[in-house]
Amino acid sequence: IHDFDTLLWLNPGAKPVEVFAMADALVRPDARDKGFLDTAVVNIRFDNGSIAVAEANFSAMYGYDIRGEVFGSGGMVTMGDVRRSSMTLFDATGVSNDTWRRDTDHFVQAYTAQLASFVEAARRGVVKNAPTGADARNALAIALAAIESVSRKQPVPVS
Repeated sequence: IHDFDTLLWLNPGAKPVEVFAMADALVRPDARDKGFLDTAVVNIRFDNGSIAVAEANFSAMYGYDIRGEVFGSGGMVTMGDVRRSSMTLFDATGVSNDTWRRDTDHFVQAYTAQLASFVEAARRGVVKNAPTGADARNALAIALAAIESVSRKQPVPVS
């Protein structure tokens, strides 16, 4: 659902109207019967005409991988990097980088800033630039539509 939060934040004011999702247990096929689907692609259409795609796999063996890109008629911006630093080792075994292994390592500054913002809001009783209940509902609506879409194997409207 964090990916859906991010897509909504990157597309301010837009409302999701349709979702088409595919998912399967590709890493752990033995978990399929228990409802655990480890690989998914979710396409979201918004009321402003934009289209977003979220991809997820719960088994990136090379490290904690989270990236994004936004592109349109004015250009493109990309963010995220699985590499922990730009240092790269080139040797007889190939090329390698140290990678992020956990989200708590990768996002320590973001989590610290989030906690500091919460403490400040609690102290002053004022919340600035905070997500709203509507933001949470929109992300949940996408998630529920994605589950329904996987089950029905077709696009579904977001309600």
